[in-house]
Amino acid sequence: HNAAATIAKTLASLGGEAGFIGEILLVDDQSTDGTADAARQAAARSSLPLRVLPANCRDAGGARNLALDEAIHPWVYLIDADDL
Repeated sequence: HNAAATIAKTLASLGGEAGFIGEILLVDDQSTDGTADAARQAAARSSLPLRVLPANCRDAGGARNLALDEAIHPWVYLIDADDL
């Protein structure tokens, strides 16, 4: 939530992972600072497969559960918007 200042660095760190396969699911929990747009721009610059899921989860657990419900790959790694 409201992670426009850090999301680009987080996505860049994922793009640097050797052998990255799959997709990135960003649960945008009603951010008001342009987080989803910042993420889309960062993903486009690095060709990362990003899907933004708009949500009203109210907490991190709800956001994670939504991402798990939407995931299509068998392996899932959960990160926060300020993780590198």
